[in-house]
Amino acid sequence: MNKIAFYGTIYSGDYKVVAAILKNWLKTEDLDIKIRLSGEEIVYENEQIYLYSYNSVTVEGVPPNFLLEGNMSATLDEVKVLLQQLWQLCQEQNITSSFEYVEVTEDGDEVTEQFYIE
Repeated sequence: MNKIAFYGTIYSGDYKVVAAILKNWLKTEDLDIKIRLSGEEIVYENEQIYLYSYNSVTVEGVPPNFLLEGNMSATLDEVKVLLQQLWQLCQEQNITSSFEYVEVTEDGDEVTEQFYIE
């Protein structure tokens, strides 16, 4: 069975804000948050979704942000709705975000074009 891989950026450097958005989106309190010397990591996994988010390296002129990557056992249409919900939660906090998703095989080979939510 193919999965949907997703990637994205949430333009906030505050892991507490990002974690609150992700908790609301995933409807869970069970995020694994690790504070590292190089930044924070947020991980969530259940039988349907795997999510890894981390504070990206700060580059001068680029706003602080968290990168997201993961996969879902769902259809392209279901993932589109879910990522639109995440985008909306970011908008409500006045946080810019963007996401992309693509159907992949178990080996990670892309089998559809990439779709974007910005």
